[in-house]
Amino acid sequence: MLGLVLTIGLAQAGCQQAEKSTSDSQHVQDAHADHDHSEEPQKPPFVQVEDADLADDADLDEVVNQAISNIEKGRADGDMMLVMNGGIMKLKAVLERDPENVKAINQLGVMSVESGQLEKAEKRFEKLVLLQPENQEYAERLSEIQSKLGK
Repeated sequence: MLGLVLTIGLAQAGCQQAEKSTSDSQHVQDAHADHDHSEEPQKPPFVQVEDADLADDADLDEVVNQAISNIEKGRADGDMMLVMNGGIMKLKAVLERDPENVKAINQLGVMSVESGQLEKAEKRFEKLVLLQPENQEYAERLSEIQSKLGK
């Protein structure tokens, strides 16, 4: 996810720079004047991703719940900064402290599927199946991901 957001942000910044450098051209100005920009979809803003620091005495379950809430709110509001820094990076910080936190692994796995990062999703669901072999939902998700990967 982080790679995808950074790639989009860098590509967008490059496109904006290219547009700026050619904006003096009369041809480009005329083309832009004839085009109604109100119909174009809004580009997502560039998001600066920051590492998340957790207090030594942080309740990891509460951090995970808050991160999931931030992801949902950020998506609803179109706030990618909240999704990344208040959500995904918090989940990753939880996993640094507790690599077997099932809820954090699951959320990151789901988001990996949603963003098309199937290899990451596969690794996360493989870990979930190892941690909770009785959980059929994790096994089914893993099977679906592997099927999409042609395995």
